[in-house]
Amino acid sequence: MTIAIREAPFYSQKWNLTDWKNLGFESYDDAEHWQRSSCGILCLKMAIDAAKMANGKPLSLPIVEFIKKGIAFGAYSADVGWTHDGLVLIAKDMGFEALRKEHVSIDDLVQAIKEGFLPIVSIKWAFESRKSLKERIFLWKKPGGHLALVVGYEETENEIKALYVHHTSVREEYNWKNKYITPHQFEEGFTGRCIFVKVS
Repeated sequence: MTIAIREAPFYSQKWNLTDWKNLGFESYDDAEHWQRSSCGILCLKMAIDAAKMANGKPLSLPIVEFIKKGIAFGAYSADVGWTHDGLVLIAKDMGFEALRKEHVSIDDLVQAIKEGFLPIVSIKWAFESRKSLKERIFLWKKPGGHLALVVGYEETENEIKALYVHHTSVREEYNWKNKYITPHQFEEGFTGRCIFVKVS
């Protein structure tokens, strides 16, 4: 059996909003908005920082600087959240190879990791097969889906046993680092859309 997990920092979507000024935001309300709307940009930062860690380089800019860059590129809108094309543009602007893919399988994700990419995957929140009551209530202000970072896999000679995922959330209990997700559970929540970021 092979277990391969890339070392990648985990960044929670739950922030100390009373510290909004030191976080770099314009107000408490500004910080609260971006806390709710940061899953995609946090995943990109985690992937980029995984590459920087692997090369012994300092970590990337604070998340507020990623957000500012994304706004400048038109990578975010209140209607759809973070666009995949926009996240790809940000990654490329920061010197990283990145590409958007659709109709991606679990086998494709594992192969991409073997080739030195980390996939940012479009999922239903917490890999639910449909919107749960919690999701409908808690994320009522947030249109669109959720994004998570696949950081590893577990496989035998014949099958993939699991994927390991960083799943960030504003709910403390759903902040998962290196979460073991079975293929069945993964497929229940995966849309088949993702962004590959080259990290090695």
